Amino acid sequence: MDKLIPYLMGRALLLCSACMAIPFAYSIYLHHNFMTGVFGQSICITLLIAILLIKKSTNPPESLSVYGGAIFLCAIWVTIGFFGGLPYYFSHYLGPIDAFVESVSGFTTTGYTNILSLQDPALILWRSMTQWMGGGMILMFIATVLPAITGMFGISFAMPVALKTGVVTINRLRKNTRRLSILYALLTIIGVVFFSVAGLGTYDAINFAMVTISTGGCYFSDAYLYNNVWFASAAIVGLIASGGNVIIYWQAIKRRQYSMLKKTIHNTEFHIFVLIILVIGLICGLHLYHNNYYNLSDSLLYGFFSVALYAGTTGAPPFEVLTWTDFDKMLLIVVASIGGCIGSLAGGFKILRLMILFKSCANEMTRTIHPDIIMTMKIDGEIVPSKVINRILGFFFIVFITIAISILVISAAGLDMQQSMDIAIACITSTGPIMLFHTSHSEILALPVIVKLFCCFLMVLGKLDIFAFLILIFGSRQQLLHKHW
Repeated sequence: MDKLIPYLMGRALLLCSACMAIPFAYSIYLHHNFMTGVFGQSICITLLIAILLIKKSTNPPESLSVYGGAIFLCAIWVTIGFFGGLPYYFSHYLGPIDAFVESVSGFTTTGYTNILSLQDPALILWRSMTQWMGGGMILMFIATVLPAITGMFGISFAMPVALKTGVVTINRLRKNTRRLSILYALLTIIGVVFFSVAGLGTYDAINFAMVTISTGGCYFSDAYLYNNVWFASAAIVGLIASGGNVIIYWQAIKRRQYSMLKKTIHNTEFHIFVLIILVIGLICGLHLYHNNYYNLSDSLLYGFFSVALYAGTTGAPPFEVLTWTDFDKMLLIVVASIGGCIGSLAGGFKILRLMILFKSCANEMTRTIHPDIIMTMKIDGEIVPSKVINRILGFFFIVFITIAISILVISAAGLDMQQSMDIAIACITSTGPIMLFHTSHSEILALPVIVKLFCCFLMVLGKLDIFAFLILIFGSRQQLLHKHW
């Protein structure tokens, strides 16, 4: 195994322990001695393991192989999920398995929670921070590890030339992490300002900014004003920003060419993302009004806000959504499955991939009618390479098979087809609240341990774009065969 892997894991845990120091300090400020002890224990354990991993990997290589990158991508979520779950376990809110599920859900920005009622401010802050840290990790992987390992099945087409190729090196990780951290912090600060202007207090504004920008969506607070126009407007702006191609924002800051942000405004994929929110939001709002749920203005507010939440795969505590018709719930499931733009923090299949699939189908129909025609696919004036098209076709097939198998596995726990589909899609698209559309919280808590761990696996799989996991499996098989022969 590459020595660089334990080194990177140690650095990640070092960052995790440093982030735990924030709720630790907040609990001291609030004079909550019990939670101070909880975070103190968690920090000590995480810091100890981080130091051991870093010391073990003396003189690590400067670059990461494809197989090593796949191992790192798969292992980091499990490792950080375990240590990130320590505060939930030590505080006696959850048992060991449920604490792990809670942590993985946070770091993968899935947004589902096992905790029915969380009152401690420091632990609420930590829950929000896990989502925020997870969003930052995803952003870093998009710009460093994933393109080199898997090509991300379409993201390389939408990325600057400098990021399309190249191995993963420590130097590249350090540079990109530093720059991306600045961008991510800037987006979060803007979110805090927007939510503060919307009328939230500093604590709630910080938490909402973290869960919105990261597309995590899970936050325990009575300040969740679903029918507050200013709050909804601030959230929608944050969701659209995080659902756009963040790589373009990063390149604009990196090169100090802010005119590059015009690429987002004139980008066809971004236009479709906004159009989906507007059109589906209007349909949802009018349907709510037609079924006498709310008056016209509230129906439109609920429709646009909910669709924006689910299109960005943020989701939300579905207290209102649970009472809606299956038509409205299915609209939200569809937009969550589509997801945001390629290179965004949102989950889902991604709009650019669907654009390429539709154009590929249209081209094949044209070739059937005119067999001798030579066609190329273009998006925003750029030719889409056939390699990208083939990868996306393979990716779509594997996603379809994964969802089908997941529904089968989850249904074995005694849930019906609709419930199993909700849970599978919620985990793979990182939109946790979908789990509760047709399944009660108590039913999910009562699921067998193996099913809960399988759901964690699906959450991680959704963030890996699946192929990193396949590279790990097939890479292991090839290494075993090589040793055997």
